[in-house]
Amino acid sequence: MRIPELVRPYIEADVIAETDAVAVNLLVEVGQRDTARAGERCDPSLVAWVAMCLAVRTPRDRHTCVDLERAHEWAGDIDFAAADHPAWPATAAGWIAELGTVQRLVGAPRDRKPFILDGTRLYLARSLAEEEEIARVIRGDTGVAVRILLGGPGTGKTTTVAADLARRFAQPGPPPRLALAAPTAKAAARMTDVLRSRCADERALAELGVTVDAGVRQALREAVDKAPATTIHKLLGASPHAERLFEFGPRNHLPFNLVIVDECSMVASTMMHRLLTALAPASEIRLVGDPDQLVSVEAGSVLADIRDVALRAGWEATERALTLTEQRRFQDAAEIAQLAAAIRDGRADDAIQALATARRHVHWVREGGGASVAAVADQVVREAREMCDAAQHAAPDLLARKERIQVLCANREGGIGVSGWNRRIESGIGPRARAAWYAGRPVMVTRNSRALGLANGDVGVVVPGSGERMEAVFGADDRPVRVPVTRLEHVATVHAMTIHKSQGSEYDHAVVVLPDRQSRLLTRELLYTAVTRARNEVTVIGSEEVIRAAVGRPIRRATGLAERLVRG
Repeated sequence: MRIPELVRPYIEADVIAETDAVAVNLLVEVGQRDTARAGERCDPSLVAWVAMCLAVRTPRDRHTCVDLERAHEWAGDIDFAAADHPAWPATAAGWIAELGTVQRLVGAPRDRKPFILDGTRLYLARSLAEEEEIARVIRGDTGVAVRILLGGPGTGKTTTVAADLARRFAQPGPPPRLALAAPTAKAAARMTDVLRSRCADERALAELGVTVDAGVRQALREAVDKAPATTIHKLLGASPHAERLFEFGPRNHLPFNLVIVDECSMVASTMMHRLLTALAPASEIRLVGDPDQLVSVEAGSVLADIRDVALRAGWEATERALTLTEQRRFQDAAEIAQLAAAIRDGRADDAIQALATARRHVHWVREGGGASVAAVADQVVREAREMCDAAQHAAPDLLARKERIQVLCANREGGIGVSGWNRRIESGIGPRARAAWYAGRPVMVTRNSRALGLANGDVGVVVPGSGERMEAVFGADDRPVRVPVTRLEHVATVHAMTIHKSQGSEYDHAVVVLPDRQSRLLTRELLYTAVTRARNEVTVIGSEEVIRAAVGRPIRRATGLAERLVRG
């Protein structure tokens, strides 16, 4: 069976892809072969075709399902008034009625069919199964205790985790079998470093009402040193040879009874499912993160969905969830806190006011301000030159210097994207930056390398080695890891990086470069994440129109998780 020609307008308008239609076509052909025996219909109407194609598309759009009540958001630029374009149902009921023409392929929950219609949501069967199991574990139906710790940047999430761990290690009996994890290696390394320092900080623990003796603090620090945070993939024993193979899962549980996962806003639905179903009954997991930051680059918005339910259902009263609100990072940079809060809350007028009136910690470079952009670029170039000088002389604080200033771009390509800013900065550095590997070149690992002990997201700086050899230094200044550049196959220059790549990091000064026009990629969460990467100073380069559009565009992912957590 050929793909119906009437589907072509949807493909041409990028509502669906050719591959989506091919996948659905294969399922329809199988269904038609079986129809005679089963007595069911498998003669899809055009609208049913499109609905199934949208369901196949959903993972690419980071949704777990098609919310048929919001199906118009997929319509793109199709002109339904044109005579050669098909109609598009105006209501969810219209879509559901049309899906009745493919009962062989579309079923209800618990049916063994490729597509599942649950209320007004159309799922791929696997996506629904994952979402249902996530809800079961979080509700406590499997015997796993799930605790949620939410808070913005600098609210003390990791210190609170350290205090909770200190209480646990002070209790009689054997200490918990502890595992620490995060979505990325960079976030995991940061979690380890902060926990290590907080666990030994008697004053920080006392401020949270925790008083333990030196022996408990030492035991806790040794536990963190023994089991430093790792990526979720590595915790689950991901196979280096097969993407979907993991050592631990429902049939082989993790050997830990306390698992703490940081930066959970970045955890996709499928990975959260793998993690939660790998936990043994009677174990405990702590999900930590900021639900207002960027969500996963894959399907789902698990932490944001949990936050919405926790607030409505009063989970904090039962100690299932705790939300930290006291801001500590920006105590000496109130202007950044004011701007971040306005963006987070969707208050565009207040965000513009905060940008326009700030004088010390927040700087706004508007469109048409070419001289100001040049001044910012000059500042970044000066820092890059100083980094090159420090790297040439093996300065002891080299990696800390990399955090002084960082350019964060919404776009990857183009003159105002990562590639353009990297070229601009290297041009400003001068002739020494023409070499492929020059001292002071900041690099980010873009693919995990078990052989080198490096992971995607690790940032290092190139330095001279012995003789003519060049090396890259990763890790921390007190625990550096040196790798010959000849062994680095997958790295990128990061004088500038994408905002997505910066999540989980902090910089003294963040330079945020926004697109010169509105973009679907520029969202409230993206702008909030970028601004909150700054410790002391942030410069925002972008027009008022673009900033207002970003603040007014929160990420809306179609999922049914929040509803499942409530209804059981």
